[in-house]
Amino acid sequence: MVIADKRKPIRKVTIRLVLLCIILSLCGCASLKQTRQDSMHEISELQSFDGTYENLTSDHKGSEFSSLWNQLILKNEIDMLDFKNAKIRLKAIGRSQIKATWLDRGLEKKSIVLKGKLKGNYFVSQHKRTIIPIPLIYGMIQNNQFQLWLDQDSQLRVDRLQNRWGWIFVFLAGTDNTSNYKYIKVKE
Repeated sequence: MVIADKRKPIRKVTIRLVLLCIILSLCGCASLKQTRQDSMHEISELQSFDGTYENLTSDHKGSEFSSLWNQLILKNEIDMLDFKNAKIRLKAIGRSQIKATWLDRGLEKKSIVLKGKLKGNYFVSQHKRTIIPIPLIYGMIQNNQFQLWLDQDSQLRVDRLQNRWGWIFVFLAGTDNTSNYKYIKVKE
C-alpha cells in the first residue's frame, strides 16, 4: 500500500512534464526575421507587388524546387506544369491577400490566394503548420512560411522558412532551412 502511494506523485509529475514539453514545443516555432536590407524598396501597400514575374529564380536556373510557384504554395511537392516557360502574376486583393496566378503563354492555368499581412516592407504569409502528436511514442511538427519584398530594381525577393522536428520515443531530430530567392519582373 505504501509503494502505490509513492508512485502516484511520480506519475503526476511525469504527466505534467510531458504536457509542459508539448505546450512549449507548440509555442516555440521559428519565424522569419525582417532584417533591414539596404537595397529594399519602401512598401506601404500590397499593390506594390502587383505584376508578372518569371517563375524561375535568377539564381538557380532550371531548378523546380526554387521556382516562384513552388515557394508560394508552401508544399513539399513539385508542380511540374511547364515551370520553365511559366510566368506568375501577383495581384493584391484587399488588405491582407495576394492572388497568384500561373500563366502559360498568357493563359491562366491555375491560381491561389496568399493570405498574410504587410509587416514593415514585407508581405509575410500565414504559417502553414502540420502537427502529428502521439504522446510518448511519435510526433512531428512542420512549419512553412514565406515573405515577399522588393529590391530597389523592383525585382521580387522571396525568403522561405522551412523547419521540421520530431521524435520517436526519446530520440529527437530536426532541421531548419531559410532560403532567399530573386525573381525578375516581366515588362508588360
